[in-house]
Amino acid sequence: MIPYVLFHSFDVFTIILQCRKKWINPLNKKTSVLFLTFVLLLILQVGDVTILVNNAAVVHGKSLMDSDDDCLLKSQHINTMGQFWTTKAFLPRMLELQHGHVVCINSILSQSPIPGAIDYCTSKASSLAFMESLTLGLLDCPGVGCTTVLPFHTNTEMFQGMRVRFPALFPPLKPETVAERTVDAVRTNTAYVYMPWTMHALVVLKSFMPQAALEEIHKFSGSYTCMNTFKGRT
Repeated sequence: MIPYVLFHSFDVFTIILQCRKKWINPLNKKTSVLFLTFVLLLILQVGDVTILVNNAAVVHGKSLMDSDDDCLLKSQHINTMGQFWTTKAFLPRMLELQHGHVVCINSILSQSPIPGAIDYCTSKASSLAFMESLTLGLLDCPGVGCTTVLPFHTNTEMFQGMRVRFPALFPPLKPETVAERTVDAVRTNTAYVYMPWTMHALVVLKSFMPQAALEEIHKFSGSYTCMNTFKGRT
């Protein structure tokens, strides 16, 4: 499909007015205006955005009592609220065209949290709930789909220093592998992707095993202490 490009200033002006009504938050007008400016420039440069990939994320990597309040808010704003803003910006045109896809690069930690990353786990759980609700809400919208990717530890600087007990059994994923699998999922309109496939077993076990047994599994695998060596970056 050839992107529809805004040729008329009237179209641009209309979009600005619509965006201001929908998204400008009186508590943070500066951020809202910057975001709307980005959206406008993107549309002017490339035309309609019909595939939206929400991949931005940060991790504070602290326990609750050691966490900085500003960093906690930053994690929630970027990891969770950012999806609300970007999706509200681009989804209406996808629905109008009956052509589009919303992608969320989430994390298995949204369903299997670990200590030492309470901000990240919480925000990713919220992000997953957002995508689950959005996916169901778009079932009757022809041509528009959703994909949520839930990878294990990906080998980037974001979780630098994190160590699992058995790295040979649970090696970090290559970013290229995650990217390739994401593209395949969009092409096949797959709603949820767990990486590696063994993460399916983790979710299934959690659904019926008693908490005491799950705790022993986490202790044995080293997930309770894997963030002790975390350096990372935000």
